[in-house]
Amino acid sequence: MKKLLLCGFLSCLSLNIAAATTIVEGVVKKSEVITTQVGSDGKPLLGAAVGVGVGSAFGSGSGKDAAKITGALLGARSARKAKKQTLYGWRYIVEVKGELEVVDAWCMQPNQQCSGIIKDKKVYIVNNNELVVKQ
Repeated sequence: MKKLLLCGFLSCLSLNIAAATTIVEGVVKKSEVITTQVGSDGKPLLGAAVGVGVGSAFGSGSGKDAAKITGALLGARSARKAKKQTLYGWRYIVEVKGELEVVDAWCMQPNQQCSGIIKDKKVYIVNNNELVVKQ
């Protein structure tokens, strides 16, 4: 029991070390809007096929058939509702100690643009994916 507790404690400790925050200072040299598509394209047949596969894992006999049908219907409905969304963000080229770093920072909500940081602003780079203007 003591070994199990010790292993759990060491695991938690190693997770905390891995989650450390890195912060470096730099200056924005260039910024541009970037986009990517997220989500599915709403293909109900593919959703139905996945639903049948999931449904076949449950029940036996006529119960298994009912689970397959229910899975197909739910999968098709879910896939039909899913829509592709555009995720907006900014790609920054930041000079850090004479080196250029590329940082992609994404807006919080799909289909909404967020404001960027202009050239020559002094910034902090947090975990290589977020910029904070230095005051």
